[in-house]
Amino acid sequence: MKHVPQSAFDIVAKLRGATRLEDIFLVLNSNGRIFGYDAFVMGHLPLAPTQTLLDCAILSGWPAAWERRYHTERFVHVDPVIRHIRHSVDPFLWREALDAPGRRDGRLVLDEARAFGLAEGFCVPLHHAGGGESGVSFGGERFAPSNDERAALHLIGIYALSAAQAILRRKACADDKRPTAAHLTGREIECLKWSAAGKTAWEISVILSISRRTVEQHLASAGRKLEAVSRVHSVAEALRRGIIS
Repeated sequence: MKHVPQSAFDIVAKLRGATRLEDIFLVLNSNGRIFGYDAFVMGHLPLAPTQTLLDCAILSGWPAAWERRYHTERFVHVDPVIRHIRHSVDPFLWREALDAPGRRDGRLVLDEARAFGLAEGFCVPLHHAGGGESGVSFGGERFAPSNDERAALHLIGIYALSAAQAILRRKACADDKRPTAAHLTGREIECLKWSAAGKTAWEISVILSISRRTVEQHLASAGRKLEAVSRVHSVAEALRRGIIS
């Protein structure tokens, strides 16, 4: 294993050079073994009761099954980690979020996460000067970061969030100067709509009477056209552009 501080500086250098959200995803996804995390998610905090994970996620490296469960159950509104981000500027372990006053449903979210291989996690919050909060969470089945690893992940989380925000700002400016249509086919839009409803590729294939492989091809094609790095990102981008509602 590499020395943690040096690893952190190497990762930060890569994040500073990121020009696409995909670059950030690859950096975070490929370095989990150094710190012991298996999965991660990055996103904004919800601003309205109607928002779900798809509206808030910037990048998701969560297990697909947990991602679907989190979205369909609208856990973003009861997750104790999300609530704790609003009141903390310091990074924290997920279990520390339970130490704060909260409802019983918050504990149920973390209990369910365990069943999907996310027994413990570490969250880095970021409060923006213009208002609003975001965060990046790292999680795993046997994730127990040392103090040095927490400090390193704090640094990495801040740079990852800052890099993502810069990329999104540039993308928003570019989008303002070009048509919003991504020229998606009817089938691609249908698949995205059902994916937004929390359906799996297999469930969509049954609904549309096509093969699962065809559904996955449509979703992959839509993702490329939307310049998305994951299925969650594809749906969020389609919602943002008004392609689906």
